[in-house]
Amino acid sequence: MDPVFQFLFKYKWMLFEKGKLSFERMPAGWALLILVTACGGAAFLLYASRLRLGQNPRLSWKRLPLPLLRASTLLLLLFALLRPSLHVSTLLPRENVAALLFDDSASMTIQDVGGRSRLDALKQFLDPRQTTFLADIEKKFRTRSFRFAANAQKLDSPQTLQAGSAGTSLAGAIDDVLNELEGAPLASIVLFTDGADNRSQNLASVLAKLQARKIAVHACAVGSPEIEKDIEVVQASAPQSILPESIATAVVSLRSNGYAGKNVVVEVREEGRLVHSKPVALVRNNDIQTIELNLASKGKGLKSYVVSVGVQPGEPIQRNNSRPLLLNIEDSRPKILYLEGTPRWEFKFIRAAIEPDKNLQLMTLLRTSGNKFYRQGVESEDNLAAGFPTSKEELFQYKALVLGSIESAFFSAEQLKTIADFASERGGGFLMLGGRQSFDAGKYAGTPVADVLPVVLNQTQPSSSFVLEPVKFRLTPHGRSHLATRLDVDESANEKRWNVLPQLEEYNLIGTAKPGATVLAQGSDARRTLLLLAAHRYGRGRAAALMTGNSWAWQMEMPHEDDSHEVFWRQMLRWLAGSAPDQVDLALDRNVVPDGEVVTLAVEVNDPSFTKLNDAQVSAIITPPGSKPMEMPLPWIVKKDGIYQAEYRPLEKGIHRVQATAMRHGKEVGRSERFFTATESNVEFFAAGQNREILQRIASETGGRYYTLDNATQLPQEMSYVERPNSVPQILPLWDMPILLIVVCSLLICEWAWRKREELA
Repeated sequence: MDPVFQFLFKYKWMLFEKGKLSFERMPAGWALLILVTACGGAAFLLYASRLRLGQNPRLSWKRLPLPLLRASTLLLLLFALLRPSLHVSTLLPRENVAALLFDDSASMTIQDVGGRSRLDALKQFLDPRQTTFLADIEKKFRTRSFRFAANAQKLDSPQTLQAGSAGTSLAGAIDDVLNELEGAPLASIVLFTDGADNRSQNLASVLAKLQARKIAVHACAVGSPEIEKDIEVVQASAPQSILPESIATAVVSLRSNGYAGKNVVVEVREEGRLVHSKPVALVRNNDIQTIELNLASKGKGLKSYVVSVGVQPGEPIQRNNSRPLLLNIEDSRPKILYLEGTPRWEFKFIRAAIEPDKNLQLMTLLRTSGNKFYRQGVESEDNLAAGFPTSKEELFQYKALVLGSIESAFFSAEQLKTIADFASERGGGFLMLGGRQSFDAGKYAGTPVADVLPVVLNQTQPSSSFVLEPVKFRLTPHGRSHLATRLDVDESANEKRWNVLPQLEEYNLIGTAKPGATVLAQGSDARRTLLLLAAHRYGRGRAAALMTGNSWAWQMEMPHEDDSHEVFWRQMLRWLAGSAPDQVDLALDRNVVPDGEVVTLAVEVNDPSFTKLNDAQVSAIITPPGSKPMEMPLPWIVKKDGIYQAEYRPLEKGIHRVQATAMRHGKEVGRSERFFTATESNVEFFAAGQNREILQRIASETGGRYYTLDNATQLPQEMSYVERPNSVPQILPLWDMPILLIVVCSLLICEWAWRKREELA
């Protein structure tokens, strides 16, 4: 379109954008009004006798365009006689500096420019044997050349670029150049880049500097805005730590282009050994799809995996087809409290299922009569001696709470509120089991515990809400993949194991689950679908409702070698306690840190009632793989209560251990441990298409323009038209624009054709 515009209007559109229209022979306002009126009056008088005004109105209206066409022609001629011109500012040759910035990051090796890499295409464009681009700029500016990735460095020749740097910061590179050329008459910056920007943190402030100094940035984009054939593992994440013998869910995000509908296999490997795979059908182009992979944790300690998708035919980028993944199998024993209101088989079999588990500490309170309890699994004689905890400090030491068949009237109002706070504030896991005194039958409707539950109470009369009828426990699609109902790491094997389990003989009748809750299992009878297991997030914690107290049938009525009942309860309690934070809890914003980037360490510090503490002294000891441990303080961030935070940039690759300790009044509040791995950065190969949006933004906000290699030869001439303190004015005449002649001729031809039609020619 630009060549067409230049042919019609004599100059490029860019000059009209930058220039100001004026007239060399502009008369006074009253004189201009007389001239315009004269043009219209002359045209009207010329055709006055032929319009037959007042004689034939219909004929007059048909001939009215004739004087209008003649008046338009005269006005255009008057416009040309007034000598219109365009006033622009231009720079004197070699009086100003232009900085040339060449992208030397790894993404420039991507081969998406006619079968060549972006860097090769750029070098060919800059080759003096191919174009005169550099020579044309040298004629108008004193140039300074820089290579850049995360920062800018001086460059002797673009032909020495190697594209080996791991990350790109457009803001950092431009800021480096501004500082380097602080005292020079810098007029323009030319960016040769694909726009990949994965390190900038203060682009807006750098653009403000450019605007203040009136320095235009011209962006010359290299590469295709969209990779035609590509599969990208966008993210791979897993819980920061799990218990031994648990099943963990890794969440993998994929983005693909050019392979919609194709079946691929997502693989998880540990030290090259395949530990899990899952076939996946790719969705439409550029949509992100999420896949869940189940990993069976074996052994203890840190496990390092690689999640990958095989390279497909025609795929130019291979380094974005995999992501590392860390999983810490932590040998700990979270404490779980189980309260049962009456002796029953469910209590006995749950205890039997958990007792062999060395990584679950189940403490049970069984009410035998009145306020007398039978305690099992307690740590000391004083533990739970007074029955169910009456304070937050006592209850919040547990990570999960299970209520069996016990009526709501057993608890005080304060205890019911504390149970709700256990999930919402402490972040613990809460489970209610079915029974004669559970849910509506236990009259929990209207209590704080009802708020915690993922199901809606008070839809059934208490007297009829406990049902003694057989029902088959069937997983929903969500239940087939949920960790709490995972009997086998393989989904199909898991479903088969559930299908052969015997029916339950009792259940609590619940009408609906709450909005946002996940229904994991249902049953049915001749009249309705029955809700049997549901879960949801509640505040910081988790809550689940199992509408039966008859799961012991899965043990008694199955062959003795079948361990489905034991596995279910171990998985359920592991899931319940899995997200509950410790009193001092260290979190990393990532556990895989690309080379050159930082990891954020955030420690939450609470007292025993999980009230945030702002007066602790928190430090972290970081142990790199080949160096001595180093200690760094973590200050309290004032914006958030109880949060202490710092950033750390690893200097060597490999697995780093982080141990955080919180002290208060000379005593240790607690400690927490996490791991991360520092790896070679592949960040340049993710979302690797040309970032046209950011380049156009930089150019438009600084008064520059966006180019590609196809039209960048125009840049040397166009970049000299800029307003600077040492700019000189230039007047560009417009009276002889071809568009004026074309329009005048068109108007005369139209007038002649209309006269011919009206038989006036």
